[in-house]
Amino acid sequence: MFKFGAMMVALLVPCFVSGAVAQERWEIPDYRVYGAPASEADGAAIDTLLSNFQTAWGTEDAQTVADLHSTNVEWINAYARMFQSRDTLAVFLEERLFPAFRKTASESESGNMRPISRRYLGDDAAVIHLYTDGSRGPSVVEGENLRRTHLHFVLEKTDDTWSIAHVAIMDARR
Repeated sequence: MFKFGAMMVALLVPCFVSGAVAQERWEIPDYRVYGAPASEADGAAIDTLLSNFQTAWGTEDAQTVADLHSTNVEWINAYARMFQSRDTLAVFLEERLFPAFRKTASESESGNMRPISRRYLGDDAAVIHLYTDGSRGPSVVEGENLRRTHLHFVLEKTDDTWSIAHVAIMDARR
């Protein structure tokens, strides 16, 4: 028993000493950029892609949202709905997701989107972590009216064009 206790202390103490304790669900860390784009044009193109996504999401322009993704995108939302092409994603957005909620839900999510991090991976890939607070469902955080949702985009550059190749969406729930 002593060995087990000593081992647990040895494993846990570094977490507290190094500050490696997890943040609370509702805390958002300061924005960080890891690495650098291959060129200023790549950084600007990614900024434009994200801005276009935010605008299209807010106006529920399903086709534009889908067109910002690669043809073979893998997209999974917080309810584990998975799509493996731009075309099936467009149909889902147009026929199921956007019609299921008031347009103000998408507008508020778009207006509340904020970046958490950007990570450049070589010359042709990047990972973007965004979050938004929206009214697509109730919040689990006491005193908060909006639900926090995290969006994780893997971007790829093909033929000098950036697109979203993979999406994982997560709600901060208990």
